[in-house]
Amino acid sequence: MDAFVEVYIATDITFAYLVKAQLEDAGIPVQIANENVSAAYCIDGMVPRVLVPESRVQEAQEIIAEMKRSAQANADALDELFGEGSVES
Repeated sequence: MDAFVEVYIATDITFAYLVKAQLEDAGIPVQIANENVSAAYCIDGMVPRVLVPESRVQEAQEIIAEMKRSAQANADALDELFGEGSVES
Protein backbone atom coordinates (compact mmCIF):
# COMPACT_ATOMS: atom_id res chain seq x y z
CA MET A 1 0.00 0.00 0.00
CA ASP A 2 1.30 3.44 -0.96
CA ALA A 3 2.01 6.08 1.61
CA PHE A 4 -0.01 9.26 1.15
CA VAL A 5 2.03 12.34 0.20
CA GLU A 6 1.21 16.02 -0.07
CA VAL A 7 0.36 17.42 -3.51
CA TYR A 8 -1.41 20.65 -2.62
CA ILE A 9 -1.41 23.13 0.25
CA ALA A 10 -4.66 25.05 0.49
CA THR A 11 -5.14 28.49 1.99
CA ASP A 12 -8.73 27.57 2.77
CA ILE A 13 -10.63 24.33 3.31
CA THR A 14 -12.91 25.22 0.37
CA PHE A 15 -9.97 25.06 -2.04
CA ALA A 16 -8.85 21.77 -0.51
CA TYR A 17 -12.31 20.30 -1.15
CA LEU A 18 -12.35 21.59 -4.74
CA VAL A 19 -9.04 19.89 -5.44
CA LYS A 20 -10.20 16.75 -3.63
CA ALA A 21 -13.34 16.56 -5.79
CA GLN A 22 -11.38 16.90 -9.03
CA LEU A 23 -8.87 14.26 -8.01
CA GLU A 24 -11.56 11.84 -6.87
CA ASP A 25 -13.39 12.35 -10.18
CA ALA A 26 -10.20 11.07 -11.81
CA GLY A 27 -10.25 8.01 -9.55
CA ILE A 28 -7.44 9.15 -7.26
CA PRO A 29 -7.90 8.42 -3.54
CA VAL A 30 -7.55 11.62 -1.50
CA GLN A 31 -7.07 12.56 2.13
CA ILE A 32 -7.10 16.05 3.61
CA ALA A 33 -4.73 16.68 6.50
CA ASN A 34 -5.58 19.44 8.98
CA GLU A 35 -9.15 19.30 7.68
CA ASN A 36 -10.67 20.74 10.83
CA VAL A 37 -8.37 23.74 11.12
CA SER A 38 -10.32 26.98 10.92
CA ALA A 39 -8.98 29.71 8.65
CA ALA A 40 -8.68 31.88 11.75
CA TYR A 41 -6.20 29.40 13.19
CA CYS A 42 -4.06 28.64 10.11
CA ILE A 43 -0.74 29.33 11.79
CA ASP A 44 2.48 27.40 12.15
CA GLY A 45 1.85 25.42 8.97
CA MET A 46 -1.54 24.19 10.16
CA VAL A 47 -3.35 24.61 6.86
CA PRO A 48 -5.40 22.09 4.90
CA ARG A 49 -3.14 19.81 2.85
CA VAL A 50 -4.28 17.49 0.08
CA LEU A 51 -2.64 14.06 0.13
CA VAL A 52 -2.68 11.27 -2.47
CA PRO A 53 -1.00 7.87 -2.75
CA GLU A 54 2.65 8.19 -3.76
CA SER A 55 2.03 6.22 -6.95
CA ARG A 56 -0.56 8.81 -8.11
CA VAL A 57 1.41 12.01 -7.39
CA GLN A 58 2.30 12.75 -11.03
CA GLU A 59 -1.27 12.32 -12.20
CA ALA A 60 -2.60 14.46 -9.33
CA GLN A 61 -0.07 17.23 -10.05
CA GLU A 62 -1.15 17.31 -13.70
CA ILE A 63 -4.81 17.67 -12.71
CA ILE A 64 -4.00 20.43 -10.22
CA ALA A 65 -1.91 22.25 -12.84
CA GLU A 66 -4.85 22.07 -15.28
CA MET A 67 -7.17 23.46 -12.60
CA LYS A 68 -4.80 26.40 -12.10
CA ARG A 69 -4.57 27.03 -15.86
CA SER A 70 -8.35 26.95 -16.16
CA ALA A 71 -8.80 29.34 -13.24
CA GLN A 72 -6.27 31.75 -14.76
CA ALA A 73 -7.96 31.57 -18.17
CA ASN A 74 -11.31 32.38 -16.54
CA ALA A 75 -9.79 35.32 -14.67
CA ASP A 76 -8.20 36.60 -17.89
CA ALA A 77 -11.52 36.32 -19.74
CA LEU A 78 -13.28 38.33 -17.01
CA ASP A 79 -10.55 40.98 -17.14
CA GLU A 80 -10.97 41.21 -20.91
CA LEU A 81 -14.75 41.39 -20.65
CA PHE A 82 -14.94 43.96 -17.87
CA GLY A 83 -11.57 45.66 -18.15
CA GLU A 84 -8.83 44.92 -15.67
CA GLY A 85 -9.22 47.05 -12.58
CA SER A 86 -11.60 49.51 -14.25
CA VAL A 87 -14.34 51.08 -12.21
CA GLU A 88 -17.05 53.14 -13.87
CA SER A 89 -18.41 56.13 -11.92
